[in-house]
Amino acid sequence: MSQNIATVGFGVIATIILLFALLVLWKIYNGEIKIDGLLTEPPPPGQTVAEAKASLSRFQFLIFTFVVAGLFLLLSIEAGTFVDVPNNVLILLGISGGSYVVSKTIGPSKKPGSV
Repeated sequence: MSQNIATVGFGVIATIILLFALLVLWKIYNGEIKIDGLLTEPPPPGQTVAEAKASLSRFQFLIFTFVVAGLFLLLSIEAGTFVDVPNNVLILLGISGGSYVVSKTIGPSKKPGSV
């Protein structure tokens, strides 16, 4: 009986997440959510988004988060219940997020003599 409740609960949660993802994709498709600079650093004043440079920290954070979330979802579906996330994975997620935050904090280097 408890296995059926867990399966139904997991199905409801997965359906809600799927509907939310479809809503976000729909808004991206309609242009309500802009993703132009998703993987680039904000361009300096006077430059367009097309001239912005790619950001390795943003790309790493995005890919690593999706990989961990996908594996967690896959393992949870196989087990029929939520699995524990190992501390090592949480530490790696923290390092990945930390590198993104540090890159945002440091920002682009300024040219000598500029204010």
